[in-house]
Amino acid sequence: MNSKLVFKFGIILSAITILYFLVTNLLGVSGTESAGWIGYLPYLIIIIYAFKTIDLKSYLRRFTFGAKISLIAAIASSLFMYLYLTYIDDLMVRTVVENQIAMVDKNDPTYNDKVIRLQEGITPLFYLKFGIIAGVLIGTIISAVTALFIKVKSK
Repeated sequence: MNSKLVFKFGIILSAITILYFLVTNLLGVSGTESAGWIGYLPYLIIIIYAFKTIDLKSYLRRFTFGAKISLIAAIASSLFMYLYLTYIDDLMVRTVVENQIAMVDKNDPTYNDKVIRLQEGITPLFYLKFGIIAGVLIGTIISAVTALFIKVKSK
């Protein structure tokens, strides 16, 4: 398998997901559930396009090709998100923490413990880890399914 192509498609996918985040953030919808799910569409589009441009005859090779693309994209875009939330827009994390705290019952005897756990748990590092795990998981699932149905390019 050509590692240059894996890297190329991984970087293209990460650039698209970063651009998508920046646009949705600018529009004020980046934290919504629907924007989150729509954000995985580039994985599907790029993986299908990658499958159509390279001659990989076996299911396993197509699957691993797509999974590696997803891994590169998830790492690159999650690193960007970490840097963005750490150095550019830390208000985004603070807003998420405040919203989560507002949902905790103030009469709960463990209220203070829950608030501390939320403040310590929701950090840019959390977004880095979650982004990598979610990107790899979704990309792997998409690769597994699309590798079954995409016809390979014949020479």
